[in-house]
Amino acid sequence: MTRLRDVTTLQVTVNEFYDMQISMDPTVENDVKTTAPGRIVRFVVNITNAGNVPDVPTLDNHTSTKTGSDLVWTETPGMGTLDGWGVSWKILRQVGLDLESEEDCVVTESTSSSFPEDSCVYLQDIDEWRLPEMAPYETYTMVAIVSIDPGAQLLTRSLGLKVVSMMGGMEDGGDHDESAAWDGDSLDTNEKIVTVSLRAPDLVVRLAATDKTSADVGESIPIRIEIVNTGNVHATNIEVILCEYDDDDMKDTIRKNNNMCDEDSIVMRQEIGAIDKPDDSQKDGRVVELYMLYPVTAGTKNVYVVVDPGNNIVEASEGNNVLRISNELGSSNPFLDVAGEVAGKIALPTMIVLLTFALFGVLFLVGKGRRADVKDRIAEQSSLMSVLGSEDSD
Repeated sequence: MTRLRDVTTLQVTVNEFYDMQISMDPTVENDVKTTAPGRIVRFVVNITNAGNVPDVPTLDNHTSTKTGSDLVWTETPGMGTLDGWGVSWKILRQVGLDLESEEDCVVTESTSSSFPEDSCVYLQDIDEWRLPEMAPYETYTMVAIVSIDPGAQLLTRSLGLKVVSMMGGMEDGGDHDESAAWDGDSLDTNEKIVTVSLRAPDLVVRLAATDKTSADVGESIPIRIEIVNTGNVHATNIEVILCEYDDDDMKDTIRKNNNMCDEDSIVMRQEIGAIDKPDDSQKDGRVVELYMLYPVTAGTKNVYVVVDPGNNIVEASEGNNVLRISNELGSSNPFLDVAGEVAGKIALPTMIVLLTFALFGVLFLVGKGRRADVKDRIAEQSSLMSVLGSEDSD
């Protein structure tokens, strides 16, 4: 038997503790993504309120620049020098055992004093993404959507994703391990670095030339073409076409039409199996040389070389796929050839009409002759019937 001898009362004071954390599950997500300019990449992260009081966090993104082998991070949120890039957020909710649903953040013009209760919001007036109020130890699964500028350079970029407590950082009495710096040991639990590696071919029509600019109608003019891949990955199944136009200023029009020519202006097609990426010794890119034959018709035309018509290959730049041959190409005697072609086009229908009239004339004469034969036979039969009739009467 044990008797109660004494009682000691301990008073414990629990202070408010703020701690926002961002993490990534390596079994389902990778913090390095490979893509091409103009594309969108997604990073799935977990946002956790590791503090002991409710919190309303905001979501920021930071950029970095490379100095030698070191990354220098901007402490101010934003896209920095990455013009044309953007980061947006969605909530990933579990609606079943194997079913997930993405919930868009609500876009609002509300002021910074707004604190959402049940939805993620984007505050336009201060360009800020804000999560609903999170209970202590609650976790949200979020999707960071990074949109990449179509004209982005083929480099590897590092972006910083950050979740910030509504009470601020350690200097403000808020998140105990939140600081503005990102380097080394200063990388806090509320900061996550992700990497976007841009890989794409870049096909350029560098040369389109010919030794002669004219030939007889029906012959062909060989055109020497050089296509360069200045990207950092190879390209396959590359189509090259020759287009002819009367206008000598169709380059921009073709580009605006997804590098496509009018179907009736395409005179020759050719396909290249692959162009590899350049190695370290090929600073200007990997070059492929080919010859295409331009079929000569009457007159003169402006000829354009177009690589990857329709932009079927994702490239670092789509604006260098068209090149006009400097000189017009055409027949040996453009004026006479065109005149002969016009005369031929006019003469053919005329001959058809004359032959049609001649046929009608022959038909008329044949019909007239047959009608005369029929009349003669009728007359003979009438005369015979009259003679037979008179004999019977006698």
